[in-house]
Amino acid sequence: MDEHTLKAGLEIHQQLDTGKLFCRCPSILKEGEADYEIKRKIRLTASELGEFDPAAVEMADKKYSFIYKGYNDVCCLVENDEEPPHECNNKALEASIEVSELIGAEIPDKLFVMRKTVIDGSNVSGFQRTMLVSTGGKITLKSGKEIGMSTLALEEDAARPLSKDEEKREIVYSLDRLGIPLIEIATDPDLTTPEEIKEAALVIGELLRITGKAKRGLGTIRQDVNISISGGTRVEIKGVQELNKIDEYARREVQRQRGLIEIKKMLDERETEKEDLDSEAIEVTKVFEETKCTFVKKGIEKGQKAFAKKLPKFKGILGKVIQPNRRFGTELASYVKAKTGLRGLLHSDELPAYGIEEKEVDSVYEELDCRERDGFVIVLGSEEKCLKALEAITERGKTAFDKIPEETRNALEDGNTEYSRPLPGAARMYPETDINPITINEKYLSEIKKNLPKNTEERLKLYTKKFGLSEKLADKMKLSNYARFFEKAVEKGYDATALSVLLLEGMTEIKREGIDVSAVDEEFIEGVMEAYKKGEVNRDVLLDFVKECLKSKEKPSEVIKKFKKEEVDIKEIEDRVDELIEKNKETIKSRGSFALGALMGDLMKEYKGKVSGKILGEVLKKKLSKVAN
Repeated sequence: MDEHTLKAGLEIHQQLDTGKLFCRCPSILKEGEADYEIKRKIRLTASELGEFDPAAVEMADKKYSFIYKGYNDVCCLVENDEEPPHECNNKALEASIEVSELIGAEIPDKLFVMRKTVIDGSNVSGFQRTMLVSTGGKITLKSGKEIGMSTLALEEDAARPLSKDEEKREIVYSLDRLGIPLIEIATDPDLTTPEEIKEAALVIGELLRITGKAKRGLGTIRQDVNISISGGTRVEIKGVQELNKIDEYARREVQRQRGLIEIKKMLDERETEKEDLDSEAIEVTKVFEETKCTFVKKGIEKGQKAFAKKLPKFKGILGKVIQPNRRFGTELASYVKAKTGLRGLLHSDELPAYGIEEKEVDSVYEELDCRERDGFVIVLGSEEKCLKALEAITERGKTAFDKIPEETRNALEDGNTEYSRPLPGAARMYPETDINPITINEKYLSEIKKNLPKNTEERLKLYTKKFGLSEKLADKMKLSNYARFFEKAVEKGYDATALSVLLLEGMTEIKREGIDVSAVDEEFIEGVMEAYKKGEVNRDVLLDFVKECLKSKEKPSEVIKKFKKEEVDIKEIEDRVDELIEKNKETIKSRGSFALGALMGDLMKEYKGKVSGKILGEVLKKKLSKVAN
């Protein structure tokens, strides 16, 4: 593949862990039974110029109803579109400005919130609130190549899709995700290889994470890739979640566009005209009345009909591979699925197959009056949907004569893509009248500039050289959301290793045990580390101490009495070790140095929280060495 024909840009969407953007609800996803449901339809509206967005028009034509599930503790009237938005979340705004400064972007004096028309149901209001924060800037790849940044915006995330019922024309959403802040960074179309696309995504992802405000986990960052090749057109691949696949999506889109260019050449060589596709759709249900094809038979039994349409000179084109395991016929099927909800289609290049016999294929050819190089497609469903599906196939077939269509495509798990909707246009943007413009003054900017986060190289050097962390802990901490707090806390004199282990490993263990961590903030952690610093709690029981504080819902200073070390005479420890050695003589003889672990375990159970493991280990090793000699 000649990758230099590739031209691409990225749009990175990163959720922020700051609470929701225009209300004060927490940004937490919920499981279990919802507290309430709302059912609505959404109406298409024109922009200020009286124009309609093509993607919105197509969605409106599908006539869906939307059911929204809400949760009282993470949703409010703002999500329900029953109350105007509140002021913008300051922490989210600060994060977006920090990233703008890190890439060297220009930030205007005033920020304006806009409404972006979205009528797929993912926003109850029918629009998404978005705010342009900065323009320009750049990132640098390992090769030294600079990639220009186009825009950085702060916007609301959409509601979370739960299910879709095509028969009822209903889509169910959860409102928990609606309103979670997203930073959207769009690059210039400067990327020319799949490898550059992947590296740029990694660099931008790292910039977002060092703010310490980025959410973590699958689904919290999403990448859209805009791709074109020489002779092709711009296509947006939407919703790439797995970064290790982003280069493969690029390669396969190049393959798809090249395949479509070849199809255009084939049609030109066959001396056919796109107007030839205007033939009438014909019902062919009777052809399959006794079919052995299971899904066709079941459909007809349910009252569905089969309709077919001739595609002149398309024989061999419908079966042409344009991506791994995807043919041009599959491309047409994705249009049918998106525009009508029907699962797909059958086409002449793949038949006979699926239980459809050659005599049935011949009958369809005859019904459609097909000639030698003609192809056909068959769809199954209600008459209305079938005719609409064949109309969509006709329009897409006509486009194949002229160009590769500009469109938004969904990223599939296998690395391929499928048609989703037309590319949105500028006609979907208009001002948000419920939120005042935000003034960005020089004093505010200078405060942010003074406290910009360190990059990962600076952090690794600081953590290992100055703080004395192991390389393993330093590597874990460098992109942790705790990093900036960790740096401040260590500068105050708190033990770097104990603090990093608590934050990176201890908090994970606490969450896995289902303990409520909502009370854990910087003040709480500093209270815990203050007790450790004073020697009131040792490392062996530090995590138990934190758990007790959280379970009891008391401050560390109130729980400390239960965990204070008791003074233990070193002679008492030595006597206890002598007893253990005497009791386990046979084990020590048979296992030698391997007996150390078992004996140490017994000591730790007895002296946990009273004596440090280091002291116990030193006494035990000393005594065992004497036994060995």
